[in-house]
Parts: sequence; structure tokens; C-alpha cells
Amino acid sequence: MQPIILRDPDATNKLFEAILDAPNGRRMLSRLARTCRTLCEPALNILWRDLDSLVPILWQFPGHLLKKARKPGMGFAKTPTEEDWEPVLKYSKRVRQISYNEHANNVAPSIFAVLEESHPRSQIFPHLIELNWKVETSAGLARSSMFLSPQLRAVSLEVGTRFPQLDTFLADLTSRTKLTSFSFISPTNLPDSFTELLGRQHSLEKLVLMAPGALAPGIGRWIASLPELKTLRLDLTGRSMIAVEGFFDELRPRSGDSTPSSVGSIDSGVFSDDEVDFSLIRKSVLRLTGDLRSKGSFAQIRKLHLTGDVSNIAVFIKHITIPLTQLELVIEDPPDRADWHDLSALICEKFGDSLQSLRVTATGSSRFADLVRSTSRAEPASGRLSLEQFTYLSCLKRLEFDLPESIIFTDVDVQCLAKACPNLEILKLCPLARFPPASGAPKINLDTIAHLISSCKKLHTLAAVVNAKGGNKDILSSIHASSKSLLRFYVGHSWIDDSLQVAIFLSHIAPNLETLRWIQEKNRPGFIEANARNWQSASDLLPHLQGIRLLERRFAREATHVDPKITVDKSVDARISMVDRGVNASPKTRNNAVQASTSLVSQIVQVNPNYASISVDATPSTVDANIEAVTNLVNKEVDAVPPVLSRLEDARTLNSVSRSVRALLTPSTFLRAPSHPSVSLVYFPSVIGLLSLVYRLLIFYPLSIPSRIFQTAATRIKWRHTDITKTQEQVSPPTTAPDPDSGNIALDTFTTEDTHDYAHIKNDQKHDSRMNEVNVARWINPKWKEQIRINNTGTRHSDWIEKTLNSPSYRFIMSDNKKQEKDYTSEVDSLLPEAEAIVKSGKLQEGLDKIFALEKQTRNAADLTSTTRLVKAAVEHCYKARDFALLNSSISILSKKHGQLKGAIAAIVELAMGWLDEIKQTNGVPKWLEVVETLRSVTEGKIFLETPRARVTMFLAYYHEGLSTASTSTSGVQKESLQTASDLLSDLQVETYSSMDRREKTEFILEQMRLLIAVARQKDAEQGKVGKDALGGGEAEWVKVRVGGRKINEDFLKEKDNEDLKLKFYDLMIQHALHQNNYLDVAKFYHKVWETPSIKDDTEDKGRAALEYIVYYVVLAPHDNEQSDMMHHLFVDPALSKLDLHYNLVKCFTTRELMRWPGIEAIYGEFLRKTPVFSSEKRWEDLHSRVIEHNIRVVAEYYTRITLTRLTSLLDLTAKQTEETLSRLVVSGTIWARIDRPGGIISFRNKRSAEDVMNDWSSDMQKLLGLVEKTWMGMNAAQAAQSRVVKASS
Repeated sequence: MQPIILRDPDATNKLFEAILDAPNGRRMLSRLARTCRTLCEPALNILWRDLDSLVPILWQFPGHLLKKARKPGMGFAKTPTEEDWEPVLKYSKRVRQISYNEHANNVAPSIFAVLEESHPRSQIFPHLIELNWKVETSAGLARSSMFLSPQLRAVSLEVGTRFPQLDTFLADLTSRTKLTSFSFISPTNLPDSFTELLGRQHSLEKLVLMAPGALAPGIGRWIASLPELKTLRLDLTGRSMIAVEGFFDELRPRSGDSTPSSVGSIDSGVFSDDEVDFSLIRKSVLRLTGDLRSKGSFAQIRKLHLTGDVSNIAVFIKHITIPLTQLELVIEDPPDRADWHDLSALICEKFGDSLQSLRVTATGSSRFADLVRSTSRAEPASGRLSLEQFTYLSCLKRLEFDLPESIIFTDVDVQCLAKACPNLEILKLCPLARFPPASGAPKINLDTIAHLISSCKKLHTLAAVVNAKGGNKDILSSIHASSKSLLRFYVGHSWIDDSLQVAIFLSHIAPNLETLRWIQEKNRPGFIEANARNWQSASDLLPHLQGIRLLERRFAREATHVDPKITVDKSVDARISMVDRGVNASPKTRNNAVQASTSLVSQIVQVNPNYASISVDATPSTVDANIEAVTNLVNKEVDAVPPVLSRLEDARTLNSVSRSVRALLTPSTFLRAPSHPSVSLVYFPSVIGLLSLVYRLLIFYPLSIPSRIFQTAATRIKWRHTDITKTQEQVSPPTTAPDPDSGNIALDTFTTEDTHDYAHIKNDQKHDSRMNEVNVARWINPKWKEQIRINNTGTRHSDWIEKTLNSPSYRFIMSDNKKQEKDYTSEVDSLLPEAEAIVKSGKLQEGLDKIFALEKQTRNAADLTSTTRLVKAAVEHCYKARDFALLNSSISILSKKHGQLKGAIAAIVELAMGWLDEIKQTNGVPKWLEVVETLRSVTEGKIFLETPRARVTMFLAYYHEGLSTASTSTSGVQKESLQTASDLLSDLQVETYSSMDRREKTEFILEQMRLLIAVARQKDAEQGKVGKDALGGGEAEWVKVRVGGRKINEDFLKEKDNEDLKLKFYDLMIQHALHQNNYLDVAKFYHKVWETPSIKDDTEDKGRAALEYIVYYVVLAPHDNEQSDMMHHLFVDPALSKLDLHYNLVKCFTTRELMRWPGIEAIYGEFLRKTPVFSSEKRWEDLHSRVIEHNIRVVAEYYTRITLTRLTSLLDLTAKQTEETLSRLVVSGTIWARIDRPGGIISFRNKRSAEDVMNDWSSDMQKLLGLVEKTWMGMNAAQAAQSRVVKASS
């Protein structure tokens, strides 16, 4: 039997609509639809009722038909068949409203042609009622024709440009539909034949025309002729008053104007050829006398929505004579005061007895000033909107004002409203207005609010910004100032000082108040934290005070109902009359007996505890080990000596060696085996043999093996007794004997069983170091080195499993507590088909039980191959049956079974990871999340599954990040989802993973940094803090970003194949450096980007842009040695010479000459201010500071002393700014300077000691003497040459 609420369809729909409007409502409703079959149909009808795109419908097509399964809007790869249309038609019949936006470009145009050709029935959406179509081209408009049907009742067209096909479309629309609502929005004029095209639409109840030409007289006549029209919306923006008047010129074309007696007739009554037009003269006369007939019409209109200037709206309303009930005005703010007064008086005059709702908002252009004000670039709003002209609106129930500029209301305005609107229920007076301290407090106080609610007895919702002062004693003592109806009070940015006094006052005037709200977001402009705290305190106190107030009034009402005592003076006879009377005062007694005997119940409880006798053999098992501890003797005598019989012993047949001793043996022990057959001599036990044994065990072996392995073996070894005889029987004899003449024993002679035996010994030691595993594996398998190389270069998990699952080295690493005892391949081959047949017959659990029974035997026997096949088969059966609960439990149980083989667990995880994309597409996100959480729980804490866990966590992080950007998510959910995604990735220490290649590690770290930056920006935005000096906010995340950047090896990024990672890394580092305002680091990072070959070769686009950013940020960086070196290297780079403007800018900073800021601003300002770097005022001021600092350094180099007035004129600054800049450079150590304020002199040279002067003089003299000596030597050489010439000539 259905619940009561489901029996009423209207109540069910309202309930589901409320769920849909709630945060995350669509997701909750979808989950509700999957709860039971009873709720499925109504929930799906609400979910699919309104579609904002065609993409949800395209999702219903099979994935193989689409070009991209994840992006169905890209188009079809194949034409759908009738079978492919079945799921689409199943949901399309639920659609009632659909929207399309050509500019969004989320649906390819080719899709419409395929849908038109292949849909199996006449209408894809047979029950479509409303169609919203926004296009820019004629082709986009033509696509809507396939959705037109007789059932369509509402059409909304938004056309970007005018095209000829519009007339054809409107004609087709009129012929195929019978609309009740039509909306046309366009920046171009209406078609000339608009009224003729829509002439058949006589059933229109709602009409929206937002286009030029909508005020034409013909349009007005057509609108007035619509008999069912109830809602009209027009745009009067940019129109003249004459154009608005012209809208009403032809309202009644067939009202008798053709008769001679009509006022509007041009016929004089005389039949002649040329007639004089008397209509204008007659109209003027009748207008003066007041007898002009009204042009009013629109008899059924009850709701009017007008947009434009206040004067135009007033002209339009003058011609409206019908009683409107709803009026919405979108005006230019602030309006002209006189026009607003006229409009207010006109509204009261025209609609005082009928108007129930009035809403006044601002146009988009008017709200732009409010947007600028939110960035603290404009003065606060200070306009006043007078309400004194509202004199009579007796039926008004809802009054809203939402304006950005005209936000000031006075006590007089509120009192006028209280008098004019006695039936007011909802009042909103710009509740989002901001009143910063600079502009003063709001004009409305609590006394005015008390007067309002006492006059408006039905007022239940009030939203206004008030100055919470007042609390008149007369109001507090009057019961008439209290309102029982006020339930909600929104105070916005209201001012408050005394929270207790405000709470007391509110408890008196609104004892039933349920909601008190104020703006609490700290990042909102105009937020004053002290007011928010006080309102919070008042909100906490208010419920307690309301309870006391209501209790007091209840007592007062009870006291008022007591009738006063009436006193009357009467005379009474005071004589006493005595009467004797006897009264029988014997009491009546009665005996009552109550049976109080208790009933006894005998119950025996056995409290004897159960005892169990368990005997545990705690005696350690001991094994006698025979060790060959005798040195090999070799006789090299030449003399003939009788041969000594010796017995050859094969080292493989020694079964008496205990595992405890073999654990001490290292790979080097086996590698050092002698090349010739060992000669085993049989000796009787002797003292010498025991000493030799002690020597080998305690001295020789510890020195021969590495200290690290010895320490590990000595501390972690476990002595365990195993059946040596059984082990020896399973070991097959070697097929190839070692060559006695070779130098070493070949590693290929070790069999697989030997490998497992050694792995068994190592597991007994509980080894945790993966390095030890790799080293030992290299010893066992000579191909391990090659395997390691493959693993380091390509670490996609599927390739790694495929290449290494069956290799001996992998089996060694994935080894378990014992080696394989039996091969179950034949049993598995016979069981799997049988289990598959049982599962296909519908007995899933029975098939799994058979598999699990054999899996236990293979697991206990350590048969890795068979166990892997069985567990994979079990998991696959669960997945094919789409039993995800059983799938998750099977994965978890199989991975946690006692002694489960690691290779089997890895195979399960790999198999399940391959299904994630398919599960998400076909079964939805909830099932996908369950499988992901199962995989994360299975892989947690397992080193051999660290790479799969990292990849699954990456999928989950991307999902949470998607929630943070979803339009349906609330701000709180978006913040929490983004923080969750960042925390998931930050918990992965991928830099320590040995099974992951360097590129994938780098990608993970970059994703960690990217999400940390997103979270940091979000927290900084909430705190309203920017820059490295900000405390709190996202500073912790910024530090983590820097730490993550240090994990990246920049030499690895220089490789050609890693250019994409390099660009992404430096992009993140640039964001971090910009947050810290570290311009030099930004320039370095851009230089790294510019050095990338693909960027540097693109000299016209990316390379040029990177070089420009290098110039910008190296110029913005404060001066130091590193900045100066980078700038000079950049100046001599040939690539910079191709950028003339930037080359000259760098040249100005590298040349030791003054740069006058007005000149720099005139030459480079127009260009630089257009760039993204210098569009910020802060960076432009930083550039100004760098120019001033450069000029001061130049002055300090050429001047020893300079007056403050002269330096101020050179720097184009005030005296105060000059001193501040100079002091900053002195503190930073850039220059040395001292200011003599009384004398107004600045010294750039420190007072030198006599020792410094003598040192400088000595240095100068040495240079001078060196120059004299050089000159003298040159003169002597010249004289000697001249003398030789004279001698030669003589």
C-alpha cells in the first residue's frame, strides 16, 4: 500500500520540487529514484522535466555510436538504429522544457541532422511544452524546427543578429503551434511583418518583447487585440518619450474613426477631392477641454514588467487604465528625482486599489558601478530614494527595492509606507546595501521599525539595513508596538553597538520572530566584523528574552480578566440568633483487604563456565645439523704414495642442513663455490673438528658476508622447524650438472624450486627492505637487471603486471611464507567451466562457493598461478552479474584471507581497476565510488600495491575536484570537495615509490601542487588576504607547494620528452612566486620556460611572449647582485635586440644614467599598461619604485653630497617620498647615505679614516708611478729606434 503523500500527485510533485531546489537536490532526487519502484516514476519525471541542454538525452545513446563516449556532444560516429533509440525515447517522453544555447557549443551541429533523419517517430519530445532557443546564426534557428509541435505552449527566442530566415521561421511557428507564452529578445529590429506573422496566436497569455521596434504603433495595436494576455514585458531603454507615446496611437483602428463625427476622422462631411486634415486640430481642442477619449486597452493584463528610464515608464503607465496587480520596474539608478516623484504619485493614482506587488530593481549598466565599488575603486553609494509620494496603496502586499546607488531611506519614508500600505506583508529596502564608516550610519533606526510593524499588522518579512539604536521607553512600555506577525528580519550590513539592548527591544516588538539574519561573509565588501559579532550575540540572546516576554504577557492577560470587586453599603441586623443543633459526627469506616502475596517463580540459571582443555606444545623444535666444517686437503707429493680412497659428496644431496644455518648464507656463498668437485673426507669427531667449526661460524663467516646482511639475519631470523624430508622429495634433481672445469657455478643451474626455497628462508626473516629484495633477486635471476630497466622506463600498471607476473624475480618479490607444495592446474581447469555454468544459470553464490573452496586449497599449497586464476574468476562473475555489493565484499575478503598470496591480490586489484571507467559510465557515480573505496581499503598499507593505490586515489581526487566546479554545488560543498581532493593527493608520498617511473611521479607531484594552489587561493579569498605578508588563509598550502617544487628534479625536466611537464611545473612555480611577490624568481622561471626548445624556436608567439615576461619581471625585481647579473646577461642576448621596446627598457636600467619617471611613463606607459603584468596598480607602482631606486643609485655614484631639494627634483617626488625611498635603500644595504635634515643635505660618502685615505693615496701613487714607468719605457724605445734609423741613413 502506497504512503499517503504518494496518493496525491500534486503533493508528490511539490515534495520532489522542493528536494530539487535544495543544495545537491538533483543528486538527492536521483538517489531517491533508485530507492524503490514506487518513487522511481515521479522522481524521474521531475528530474527530466526541465533540461538545460540536449547532452543528457545524447548520453542515453550507446557509447559505440558516439565519437567520444565521455563527450556525447562531439557527434555521432554511426547512425543510430531503432534499437538504439529505445532508451532515448524512454526518457524523452518525460521532458517538458528544453533549452539550447548555440554559443555554449556543447552540441555539434551535425547531431541535429542525424536526429532528424534517424528518429523513429514524428516527435522526439512528444510532451514538450516549453522551448528556449538562443542562437547567433540562421542555421541555429533552423535546428529548432524539429522540436515544434502542436503540444508546444511556450517559446523563447533570443536572436543575436537579424537574418532573412526569421520571417520564415515565425510563419512556420505560427502555423504549427498554439502558444500561450512567447518571448523575443534581439539587439536588432523586429521584422516588418511581425504582427502579420503572429496574427494567429490569439491565445497568448504572456508576451516578452525586448527588441528595437517593439514600441511601434502596429505592435501596440496587435498587443491590445490579444484577448487572453495577462503578462506583458517591454524594454523602453534608449527610447524617446514620443516613441513611447506612439505605442498607443493605433490601439482602436476600427472604433468608428471613419465616420465624420469621429474625433480622429479626417472627413469634413463634404464629398470633394481634396480634403483638409482636421484630426489634429480636433484632438488638440478636446485635449484642452478634457474630452479626449482614453487610449487605454489591455483589459486582461494583470502583470506588467517595464525596463528603462523612469520618465519613459511614467509616460507608458499614464496610458494604462486597467487595474494591475503586479508591477516590476527595472530603472536606471539613480533616477531623476522629479521623474521618480511623478512615477510614484502616478502608481498610487492608477493602481492604489488593485496593486498587490511592486518590485523596483536596477539595470545591468547601473549595477556596474556597484561592481566597481566592490573592488574599493569608487566612492560608497550615497543616493536617496524618496518614498514620500507613496500616499495610497491599500492592497499592496509585497514591496521590494533592490538598487545599487539609491540605498538611503529615512524615517519619513518608512512612516509614509506605514501609512500608505496598511496590508503590507513583505518589505525589502535594499537589504544588501553597504554603509562603511566613511559614509556614515544608516538613517533608519529601531524606533522607526517599531512604528512600521505597529501600523502594518500583517507584515511577516522585513529586510532593511538599520542603525540598531533607539529603544524608546514609550515603545517598550506600550503593548501596541508589538507585532505577532513579524517572523523574519534580515538586517544585512546593519550597525549595532549594544547587543543586549537590541535583543530586548526586538523581543518586545517581535516576540514571535523566528529568523534573524545578517551578512557574515568576511570576503564581502563593506563587511564590518564588529557588527557581525554583535548581531551574533543578539541572535543568541533573543530566543531566551522572547520566552520571558511571552510568559510575562500571558500572566498579564490572566490578571486583566479578574473582575473587580463591587462594594455596596448595606445595613445589617447584627443581633445574634442562637440555634442548637445536633450533628452526628461518627465517621463511616470500611475495611478493605488487599492481597499482597507475591508470586514466586523458580528459575534455575546455569552459571558454570565452560572449560576447554587445550594443550600447547611450547617445546622449541630442534634439528641436528651436520655441517661440513673440515678443510679440503690436496696432496701434491711426487713420490709414489698409495692412493687415498676418498668419497665424493654432492652438495645438493645434503639434506641435513638446517634452515637456520642456510639463512646465514649469502648469495656470495653460493657464488664462491669451487669449480672442481669438492672432496668430502670422512673424519671422526675430534677436538680439532669442533674448533674448526667454531672458527668458521664465529669468525670466518661474519667477516665474509656484508655487515648489513649479517645484522639483519642476526636480529630478525626465526628458527622454525619444517619437514626437510618432504621438501627434498619435491625438489627435482638438476637437469644440467655444473662443469667442474669452469671457474664459477652457472646461475642457470638453480631451479625454480631452489628459488622458492630461498625466498621462503628470506620471508622467515620478516624482511621489510625492498632494496634487499631487489639485490637478492638480481642474484637469483640474471635477467633482473633488464627487468628493473623496463620497470623504470614504463611503469603503467598493466604493462608491469603483464611482463613480470610470471617471471621468477617477481615470484621472489611476491613470495609468501612457504613455497608451492602442489600444482592444482588440472583441478582449476575442470572447475572453472563448471562454476561458470552454475553462475550463468543464476546461482551466483553457489558458483562462488565452489571457487572459494578450491581457492583455499591452492592458497594453502602456495600455488600462485591457480590461486590467481580462481580469484580473478570469482571477481569477474560478481562484476558480470552487476552485484556490486558482492563484488566489493569479495575483493575485500579475498585480499584479507589468511596467507593470501600477494600476486593474487595484485591481480584482483589490477582487474578491478580496469572496470572503473565502465562502471562510472554505465552504473553511475555511487557504484563507482564504492568500488574505488574498496580498492583503496585493500591497497592500504601494502608496499607492493603502492602504485595502484596512487592511481585509484588520483581518480577519486579528480572526482572531488569535479564536484568543486559543478554549477549545482553550493559554495560550502565546493570548498569541502576541493579540500578533500587536495588532501587525498597530498597523503601520497609518491617520491618514495620504487615501482613508479620518474615521469609518473612527476605528474603526481604536479597534480598535488596544482590542487594545493587552488585550495590556497580559495582560503586566501575567504580571508581577504593577498601576498606573502598575509597570515592565515592558505599560507600553509603555499608552503606545501614550495616543498613539492623541491621534490622535482629539474634535470629530468630538461629531457625532450618531458617538455610538457616542464612547462606545467614552471607555470605552478610562477604562480607561487607571484603570490610571494618574488619577481626575480618569476623571471628565472620564465627564463627556464624560454630555454625550452619548442618555446624558443617559436619566435613569433610563445618565445616572444616568454622573453617579454622575463623583461617585465626582471625589471620589477628589487636590485641585488643576482638581479643585476641576470639583467646584464639578458641585455647582451641577441634575441632581445629583436624587441625594440623591451630592449630599450632594459637598456635604461643597465645604463648608469637618470630615468625621469614622466618620460618613462610617456614612452612605455601606454604599451605596458595594456599588458597583463602592468594592468595591476601594485605592479605599476613597483615599477615606479624600481625607477626611483635606479635613479638614487646613479645619484649616489656621481654625487658625494646633494641637497634634498635637488634630489627631489631629480626623482620627481615629494620630500617625504624621497626620504622614505632613500631610507629603504639604506636599510637594505643597497647604498650608504646620511640625511642632514636641518641643513637639507644628503651625504653619499662615509667619513673615511686617515688609514683609508692613506691606502687610497698609496694605491693612486702606485698607479701613477706605473703609468710614468710605462711612458718612460715607451720613450726610450722610440729614441732607440730613431737612433738606429739615423745610423742607417748615415
